[in-house]
Amino acid sequence: MHSGQIISFLVTPIPTPQRSLKKLLWILLLGIGGSCFIFLYNPFGIANQAGQSIIVDVLIFSLGIIFSLSIIFMEWVIPNLIPKAFKKWNIGKAILWYTLVLLFAGAINFLYKSYLGGFRDFTFVEFLLVLLRTFVISFTVAFFLVGISQFFDKKELLKISSGERFKIISGDGKIVDFNLNEILYIASDDNYVDIHYLVNDTRQKLILRSSLKNIEEQIVNPITPIIRCHRQFLINTNQFEILKATSRSMILQTKKYSDEIPVSSKYIGIMKKQLSFRP
Repeated sequence: MHSGQIISFLVTPIPTPQRSLKKLLWILLLGIGGSCFIFLYNPFGIANQAGQSIIVDVLIFSLGIIFSLSIIFMEWVIPNLIPKAFKKWNIGKAILWYTLVLLFAGAINFLYKSYLGGFRDFTFVEFLLVLLRTFVISFTVAFFLVGISQFFDKKELLKISSGERFKIISGDGKIVDFNLNEILYIASDDNYVDIHYLVNDTRQKLILRSSLKNIEEQIVNPITPIIRCHRQFLINTNQFEILKATSRSMILQTKKYSDEIPVSSKYIGIMKKQLSFRP
């Protein structure tokens, strides 16, 4: 991957982080899971360093809670203090933000641990060790929790962005927003695009002055259901099936309607992986 591809990936737009009860519960579960992980597996000899007692066990569990509260502070308070920083969210911003979140949570855990220990290990080396433990344990527990969620609801996990709303800016500056799963497909028509979408299961069409490329750059990324299948069409993979296909041609059709969309030869392989054939 060359530098241009990396930059393109980092500036890929994704939904702005949203606050919700579900997210809050996941953060608390992550903290409790981290406490359980430390208690059961004793990574890095944490318990050995602190000694063995009921107080130490309580301390270990409280570290997980402090970790969760630190993340909640970052996710719920900071966006309200500097809202402009969270506009036009993209993958690069997300990587930077969540790195800062973990750094903050690790720093708080270090201060809390140092305070309870009478600041005996209040050193830069110990701070780095706490950060390392925070990163490793957080990612380990997070992957474990994601694995559980995949087991119970893999289909929903793959539609991670289906409930989010994206702002689309046309070539003349008009702004509209969509839940991407409401979109059926987007067709290019000279200097305009036709967005075919659903509102309460009723078909609608919106015409915007824009190139298809402009729309693609705003809403097509690895976690959205919208992909290109032809130089004139973007489709919602949740709304289409393969009607017929050969090695050199393919026709798609909407699941609920009779709209047919051609597929360019270079996208045929992708469509076969993304879509199922109509029964």
